[in-house]
Amino acid sequence: MTPEDAPRPPIFSTRGLPAEAVEWGFRLLAGRAPVDGGEFANFQSLPDLDAMRRAFTNLPEFHGFFSAVLTGYPAYAMPLFLLRPPATPELPWVFQAPTLDRPVSQLCTAAQFEESAFLEIIQAMALRPARNRQLWEQAWVVSMLATEGLVARGKSGLALESGRERIGALLASRGVAVLGTGGEIADDRDAEARRLRLFYPEIVHIDDFDSLVSYVELNPREARRMPPGNHDFCWSLGIPARLGSIEAALDFFEASLAALRPGGLALHTFSFNLTSDAATWELPDLVVLRRRDIEALAARLAPAGHQIMTFNTHPGHDTADETVKTEPHGPIGHRQRHGFAVVTSFGLAIRKAS
Repeated sequence: MTPEDAPRPPIFSTRGLPAEAVEWGFRLLAGRAPVDGGEFANFQSLPDLDAMRRAFTNLPEFHGFFSAVLTGYPAYAMPLFLLRPPATPELPWVFQAPTLDRPVSQLCTAAQFEESAFLEIIQAMALRPARNRQLWEQAWVVSMLATEGLVARGKSGLALESGRERIGALLASRGVAVLGTGGEIADDRDAEARRLRLFYPEIVHIDDFDSLVSYVELNPREARRMPPGNHDFCWSLGIPARLGSIEAALDFFEASLAALRPGGLALHTFSFNLTSDAATWELPDLVVLRRRDIEALAARLAPAGHQIMTFNTHPGHDTADETVKTEPHGPIGHRQRHGFAVVTSFGLAIRKAS
């Protein structure tokens, strides 16, 4: 038997791919080393090279490289599905550059970071302006509340799954009563510690904070169990991404209306799919909603008289709106790639039936 006729060793084993194959995959297809041993092990456990290739094509670095071949940099181009009017008649729609001066249900865009409304809100929260989706989400919530006349003494707001955001402190400084909520509370000391996470002395005096801000246990999946009709508004930041499914996210939006007075306002921010109205991510720790999901929610809410406020699908026309952050770590870009999908924040406003 000649060397050419000798059987060749398999390119993968029953225990997974060879380490060398995975190392070369990262070099050639991702252009980087594995983030950690866990990521390397996940790729090595794949059954064959085809599965490994498919897995690498879902990495943001692969898509960033692919788009840069055409444009010179990781880029985003607007798909046609954002241009068409909704098929759902219950959903009022516009297509115009969104602004924080006149907020509606809208996408995060580069131009909004330069508006005076954004700068004023961020400064009022004692933060430094930056092109950061998390800052935009807080600014959009505050701008919506101010536009609707809800940042006023005597108003009451419910913070769903409140963390360290500064909206509650800012509202309390204006005389608004705020009820923070979160997951399972161990005891009274735990509840007080969580309440104090909402306190920022550079924003609100401790006496005003103590008289206006309280905290209770509430799982966002159980929002319906809040006493009905006690609040003028509620808000949440990024909760759908952690609920595990699109259906759970839509259930959450609808359930959040239960605690509001008639005509109350529910404000929610979440990750929105700018790439596709069909394929998306629906994972335990990453749920990305599509345009069709918002349309389905509008149809679902309409029979009870609830309405999504004007739905604006304009993705922005600034040069910066083309630029996509592909790195999975570090500050969140206002356009972020998750595998095949380019994602940004969306602010959804729902008016409860009067």
